[in-house]
Amino acid sequence: MKRLVGYSIFALCLSAALSAQTPDIRSPDINTSAPDGAMLAEAGIVETTAERIPILEQAMAEHPDSKYIGYIYLQLQGGYIEQQQYDKAVEIGRKLLEIVPNDLEVHHNINQSLVQLAKWNELGEGLTVTKPLAQEAVKEPMPEDPDEDEEAMWQSQIDYAKGVVQWLEWATNTATTQQTDPAAKVAWMDRLRTEYPESDYSKGLEMQYVQAYQAAGDQANMVVWMEKAVAAGQGDEALIYQLAENAYAPDTYDKSKAYAEQILARLEAQGDAPREGMTAEQWTAHKAKYEAYGHFILGRLEVAKNTKNSYRAGRAELLKSVDFLKEEGGPRYHILSYFLGVCYVQLDIQGDNIKQATYWMGQAASTDGPFKGQAQSTLAKIKDR
Repeated sequence: MKRLVGYSIFALCLSAALSAQTPDIRSPDINTSAPDGAMLAEAGIVETTAERIPILEQAMAEHPDSKYIGYIYLQLQGGYIEQQQYDKAVEIGRKLLEIVPNDLEVHHNINQSLVQLAKWNELGEGLTVTKPLAQEAVKEPMPEDPDEDEEAMWQSQIDYAKGVVQWLEWATNTATTQQTDPAAKVAWMDRLRTEYPESDYSKGLEMQYVQAYQAAGDQANMVVWMEKAVAAGQGDEALIYQLAENAYAPDTYDKSKAYAEQILARLEAQGDAPREGMTAEQWTAHKAKYEAYGHFILGRLEVAKNTKNSYRAGRAELLKSVDFLKEEGGPRYHILSYFLGVCYVQLDIQGDNIKQATYWMGQAASTDGPFKGQAQSTLAKIKDR
């Protein structure tokens, strides 16, 4: 099984340090003359974990009511983890929690095994239970007047608890990055941002939200996070252009204009030097495309104002996008043609304007798009003059 990179599985090396809390499962006084005690003694002297596990499993099967059953479970959990038998580590750990429900080490071992098994729903439940236990353990006060050994034991417990607290944050992020279902991805990102708002893991998630909501078909939330991504300095001209088009509506024309202007400002600031990750040829093509798109938005916004001056301003903007959009073709070229036709119609139908109005309305009337019918009707009226 491929193991995830990150915090490694904690070995049960702190058993002695935690013995003061749960001596019944960590350091019982074993009677080696009793059948169950004799089996535990045998398990204790074998050299390998592979040899030890069958003895412990036999002890568990033959002596299910043994007073050492918690100790057996704990030893088995550690052995299963070492042997990467994570399903068994989870199963035996849950039996152990029936004996010691608030044992931090047992919870932690289960959680780590669940990460390796990629059982994210179960991990989420485990993290919820474990976090307050770890946070409380970190606050455990030092014993009064401790001797050297007691102080060392206390410090080991504190260090272990701090390590678990850090691991919980890491595990939450790991689960987040591993999600393929959009709804689960969003849920884990929400959890990460809520529980660890100051974490580096919680920063820069905007585009991941955009992608998750896009995959889920949730347009409204996708747009919300697109806006957050742009505000956070993420995304590129393609994303900003989508926002400009999305905001192209009477109530949000100002927002659409601001996004279009942002596209042009970004391109101008970059200049002719290729952006990182692009060749000179790729950058030239990208710049031409989004300069055209920016003017395409601004031109339509001017036309929407419906004044003589705005038709002139709109025409000037739209003409800057003609070369690229004509070559691109498709719905944008259709819309461009119609809006240019409107500009020429509105700017006194005489002289060269008649020729241009006829040409652009003809282009709109002969291409597929939302204004095809209107363009055909307007074109007929122009010809009937």
